[in-house]
Amino acid sequence: MGIGKTAARAALLGAVGLAVAACGGPPSQVIPCPAIRIPLDTERVTRFADGPGRDITDVVMQAEIKFLSGECSVDEDEIEMTFPVAIRGVRGPADRDGIEKVDVFLAVTTRDRDVLQRRELPMTLQFVGNRTSIVSSDFVTIQIPKREDQSSKEFLVFLGLKLSKEELEYNRSESGR
Repeated sequence: MGIGKTAARAALLGAVGLAVAACGGPPSQVIPCPAIRIPLDTERVTRFADGPGRDITDVVMQAEIKFLSGECSVDEDEIEMTFPVAIRGVRGPADRDGIEKVDVFLAVTTRDRDVLQRRELPMTLQFVGNRTSIVSSDFVTIQIPKREDQSSKEFLVFLGLKLSKEELEYNRSESGR
């Protein structure tokens, strides 16, 4: 009974492999991209209206960052990495104008965490009409200089939302850190 299931799985896997090969044209080499990491408590933000209130009625906006794996090309002296970044935002009851700006930070480091480059990507969440949620997205391309003998696995990409001190403290208190 187990052999039949194994044979069926093998046949299905082979058929899927042939279908994928037929769609893709000539075979290409898969190049692993540097790992993308989101530092703790930088994946989300809750913004409150000015003043001391911090309950649900004081929330202007909540947002979280999302990304999908991307593509890499590697040559002797550079790794080029392209991937989408999306911010999903939810409008809070204290929002007045429907426009919130958020900044995404990108940092490329060595495995030892030596920062090679850092930049920010400004994004705008615009809640049109009575919309209460929105997704804003952009594609990011990073060029990472390297020596001929280095592989993409020797680098890390850190990605997160740039937060104020108060926003970071709020995230940490919500996650129990």
